[in-house]
Amino acid sequence: MPVVVHNRDAHGDCLDIVLDFPGVRGVFHSFSGSAETAAELVKAGWYISFSGVITFRNAEKTVKAASAVPLDRLLTETDCPYLAAHPYRGQRNDSSYMEFTVRKLAEIKGVTYEKMESITTENAHILFGIK
Repeated sequence: MPVVVHNRDAHGDCLDIVLDFPGVRGVFHSFSGSAETAAELVKAGWYISFSGVITFRNAEKTVKAASAVPLDRLLTETDCPYLAAHPYRGQRNDSSYMEFTVRKLAEIKGVTYEKMESITTENAHILFGIK
């Protein structure tokens, strides 16, 4: 089973821990680390998931991190009930707001919304073994 890592202000510690277990794979959910940390995690075989935070005006670090993640390692999420995408920031989050997160990732990666939706769905199927 894949591991889901919730990392809050412990990027270096979490990276060190997962690198100590090279056979373990999973996803860093609601990623808030740097582009460099994201690249190291991807190199180690991990997926990186982004929430509505990526749509916030002050999310430069998160946008840079998403830019560093290859398409085949990207995931999206709601982190419901928290972190609703702009323009719903501060409200209770739900899956109907995922469109904004996917659109922002598509913009960052230079692909269509439909392509990003397909990529992240396929990645989730691969990671979680969904047929």
